[in-house]
Amino acid sequence: MRSWDNRSREVAYLLNPAFCGRILYSTIKTYNEVSKRAFPFPLIYLVLPLILHKNTREHISSKTQMLMWIQRYPELQVGYAERTKDLATISNEAIEFLLQSGLIQLTNNAELEISKTIRPLSKTKFTNDEVKECIVKGEHVAKWFAGAGKVETIYISLGVRP
Repeated sequence: MRSWDNRSREVAYLLNPAFCGRILYSTIKTYNEVSKRAFPFPLIYLVLPLILHKNTREHISSKTQMLMWIQRYPELQVGYAERTKDLATISNEAIEFLLQSGLIQLTNNAELEISKTIRPLSKTKFTNDEVKECIVKGEHVAKWFAGAGKVETIYISLGVRP
């Protein structure tokens, strides 16, 4: 990913740390609530490539288990590993933003959890329909990850190598 000075305005506006961080925040929060565990840090890189790709996002549903969803929509896997690689810097910037703002914390086991000292973010405040959809789909992905098993299993299932 290019430095901020070299990014096009569209990329800088659409993939800014606050917006991407908002998606990751809802994913981490839901994972923490559903699994009663902290969010494994390596999974953070798999979220934005699923949510920001509109065609993929439209097909995400937590009513279907992740492995069943992958089998049902194999065409959505095309380009996913490359998107994951391309969005790694954006994911890092978003996580850094969330950590610096105190909205999330890094545990001693290098996992992520929602800060208990700061009031949780609203799902609907300052959002439009597309942003709300991204937030909700992030929650669906969190439910997938919570029920899918080990980090390695999730990476392999999605066809991504760390």
